[in-house]
Amino acid sequence: MPSFTANADYEDKDSHPLHLKAGDEVTVGIADRAWPGWVWASDNEGNDGYIPEEFLEPLGGGRFAATEPYDPTVLTIKRGDRLESLRQIHGWHWCQSETGSQGWVAGYLLRPI
Repeated sequence: MPSFTANADYEDKDSHPLHLKAGDEVTVGIADRAWPGWVWASDNEGNDGYIPEEFLEPLGGGRFAATEPYDPTVLTIKRGDRLESLRQIHGWHWCQSETGSQGWVAGYLLRPI
């Protein structure tokens, strides 16, 4: 697994993130221009956020189903934190910190060790 050092502090402030289980249905909006491959999605409870488009399967009528679970947690990091990338999707890494916390980190915040 690739190892990185955080090159800046980062903390996410999303109060209604979109957690999905396989089969959950969502409505999809616009694609993220800054992060191609990520699309805006919302569920029936008012939760929303970006999700990798390959996690979604079209059902018709503007509805999509999650093909696998999706955890939107963004990892809070401090400059100098050591992280392991467990998965990389469209410029974002699902990382684990030295304390065992896991979450997404944007690639521009990471420096290879």
